[in-house]
Amino acid sequence: MRIIQIAGYKNSGKTTLSTRIIKMFTETGLKVGSLKHHGHGGIPLGFSDTDSEQHRKAGAMFAGVEGEGVFQFTAPDLRVEQLIDFYAFMKMDVLVVEGFKEKPFPKLVLLSEEKERRLLDRVENVKAVVSPFSFGSAAVLPTFKRDETAALLAWLKQDMIDNKSEYEWK
Repeated sequence: MRIIQIAGYKNSGKTTLSTRIIKMFTETGLKVGSLKHHGHGGIPLGFSDTDSEQHRKAGAMFAGVEGEGVFQFTAPDLRVEQLIDFYAFMKMDVLVVEGFKEKPFPKLVLLSEEKERRLLDRVENVKAVVSPFSFGSAAVLPTFKRDETAALLAWLKQDMIDNKSEYEWK
């Protein structure tokens, strides 16, 4: 199973991008799962009008959400690695992980404001950045603007094919 993680601060476009990635891989015939970190307080129970429901509608065979120690399937004290093992057990080809910034999975980082650049110093295994501002000649990672979603998706699809082992869950 290959993993791509979407990281960014609140309202940075994580769910919108996650949904597009899920749809892209689903349309290519892959089995796609999603795992979302619910970091906004409260227990993430319920299904209607939620981000995980958007993931399901986009084609995720399993759409889970975790927050404050509660996974949508309700299991206490699960580590994210155990949750990912669940998706691997369910034979997903691709898992889109939204949130869990501190985890070392291959990730796309979404930035909304210049001051959010500090996130790039706090996370590891960044594959590309989506940002409204330019990094100019200092860019060492592939960087896309928000309106370049098609280019980002094409790049991601190719990178996950060319560098498959970097994305595989071990």
